[in-house]
Amino acid sequence: MQLITDSEGAARAKYEIELALLKSAGWQMLMNDELLDELQPDSYEFSVEWNKLIFAWWDDERSQSWRVTNYEVAEAEINLRASRGLAKETVNLTLRDAQRWRAQQQLRDLPASERRRSYGSVLAQLIAGHFVGAKIERVNTGGQRTRSLPVQYARLVIQLHNETVLVIGANDGEAQAEADGVLAAGLIWLAGFNEKREGRKRAKRLWLCLPQGRAQITSERLTLIDAAHLGAQIECFEVDETQSALSALRPFTQSELINSHERELRWPPTVSKQSAWHDRIVSLAPDLIEVRRDDWRDQESYAINGLEFARVVQVATIQRASFGVSAAGHSDHKRQAPLPPPRKLTDAGFDELANLVRAIAAQRCARPVDRQHPFYRLRSEAWLESLLRRNISALDAALDPRFIYSQIPAWKADDRSVIDLLAVNDEGRLVVIEIKAAEDRNLPLQGLDYWLRVEQARVRGEFERRGLFPGIRLSDQSPLLYLVAPRLRFHRTFSTIARCIAAEVSVYQFGLNANWRTGVCVHTKERVNE
Repeated sequence: MQLITDSEGAARAKYEIELALLKSAGWQMLMNDELLDELQPDSYEFSVEWNKLIFAWWDDERSQSWRVTNYEVAEAEINLRASRGLAKETVNLTLRDAQRWRAQQQLRDLPASERRRSYGSVLAQLIAGHFVGAKIERVNTGGQRTRSLPVQYARLVIQLHNETVLVIGANDGEAQAEADGVLAAGLIWLAGFNEKREGRKRAKRLWLCLPQGRAQITSERLTLIDAAHLGAQIECFEVDETQSALSALRPFTQSELINSHERELRWPPTVSKQSAWHDRIVSLAPDLIEVRRDDWRDQESYAINGLEFARVVQVATIQRASFGVSAAGHSDHKRQAPLPPPRKLTDAGFDELANLVRAIAAQRCARPVDRQHPFYRLRSEAWLESLLRRNISALDAALDPRFIYSQIPAWKADDRSVIDLLAVNDEGRLVVIEIKAAEDRNLPLQGLDYWLRVEQARVRGEFERRGLFPGIRLSDQSPLLYLVAPRLRFHRTFSTIARCIAAEVSVYQFGLNANWRTGVCVHTKERVNE
């Protein structure tokens, strides 16, 4: 959900909600998931009063007004977090288009494989009906290991006006990460398809089909993608499965791309404060323990070589401290020996924290007692990032070791699996660094996402205005993009995708030593998209 913090945010929320409400004449209202009423067009309103978004509704017997603090516009629902009475009463309100919601539920209840097959058929029908003369030659909804194409995507080969067109799409039931991966999968498929064909048999177009309202990231990426060497033009479409509709997306211009999402960038406050636990925790291993402040969440985390073991969260005037190591989100965590759940940190239990720090220090090192121990295996990207933050010159001697920032600027509600850093070289040019310790075909495009947000901030002068890189005169050139991984752990499709990034983005591949935990060494460095 998006948080409403000021009058501008309230006005924007009002506009987005009212625009969504126009899609249907009939909306149900649920309070805490229980049906409350059937809303009539003249029985409710949204207004901005005293910098707040107010939702009011009434009928013959009741009248209520709620302050909306958070909101989320989904395909068939509008979710609101609302309060009244000086925030003494807080509820979750849902405005639901019942007909579209039921249709969505029926689709989502299908097994994944059946839904993908159904989506392939729907896509074929939409394209045949939308493009006169389109002939569907092949529909495939299975994976293709030889070309690293996963099963999440439907793939169609069609003939249109004597041209071969490749169509690849993700259905509405896939996670957003899978939808965002359509471009990478499409480029891999296109490269493999055209590699073995000549002349008119080669695909001249690649169409990307994404769920309604979920194509923003792909649209932005396309502005910085150049697939001319693959011989095809790329276009993007949105698919509304419930309404059986297909619509083409207008490409962004460079100006629109650089100036989009200005309000969604978030920056750290200029002043950070330490928690009351800071000195005591750091004293347990001052040469090993790293402290990170997340001022947006008002929390402080403690880690050894990227492995977090303690956290302090500020809740109103109270600081709540906990300790423990979580394996959640790690690919091998289900095969690891179970770890104790996080526990509340108190003065009486501080010795337990000290024992945990000693155990992590014994395993989270280049020569551990047990290489299979979770403390050694967990969070490898974070470990590599930690080494680079402390010795960025090992990656590139031209980088200034005084200024290494992590995820600045960041998106609100960001959820990314790739570690990113921002640095500056001795010419004042910004350097975006994306890090992976294992194979990931999306690495080049995820790096491009971060490059874009940094370029947006640079063009608007945000770094100077917010006091980052003090004493450095930043170059007027766009950032460099460094994609970093152990040299044998780049995905086999890395070069195919990286070569499609437009030449205006200077992309370099850094291959590190396999035993980077003993110290980072660069084995290979090359420009990948000239």
